[in-house]
Amino acid sequence: SKSSVSREFIAASAEQLRGLCDRRFDDLDLLIIYVDGVQFGGHHVIVAVGVDSDGNKHVLGLTEGASENTVVVKQLLEDLVERGVDPSRRRLFVIDGSKALRKAIDMVFGSDNPVQRCRNHKVQNVIGHLPEDLKDQVKSVMRAAYKLEADDGMSKLKQQARWLHSEHPSAATSLLEGL
Repeated sequence: SKSSVSREFIAASAEQLRGLCDRRFDDLDLLIIYVDGVQFGGHHVIVAVGVDSDGNKHVLGLTEGASENTVVVKQLLEDLVERGVDPSRRRLFVIDGSKALRKAIDMVFGSDNPVQRCRNHKVQNVIGHLPEDLKDQVKSVMRAAYKLEADDGMSKLKQQARWLHSEHPSAATSLLEGL
């Protein structure tokens, strides 16, 4: 029956989720950890994804919270440490710019780890300040700048901010804030 299939699906999903959330990472050489909040219906889920030394991505963990607040993110990161992610190993963290995420990372892994703003989030933040007819153009310029060497890319982004400043100062400010 439909209800029997539904119950079995829920039970199997719960079992898979438990397995995902209980995995150990002692032997996994993680170089990068992405942390972000995602909305699913009425639920806010905080997710951590790691990238190992071979370039493979691994879902590390997830937790539900009302928002990307420090308490919830710290709890998720502490769970990763309990499951074998070495907090003394220096690695890159990629976040959306949330101060709460940065604070939780510093509390669990220390403030010596480099933290990079997610470029996709920054592009979305900037184009959110623009009218429709400029969004694709600015998005293209930003993505092209991200592919350049650091100094050239920064120069290109600053040039874009100067161009935006007179007509769209909030977009220019957001772009410069991301540098």
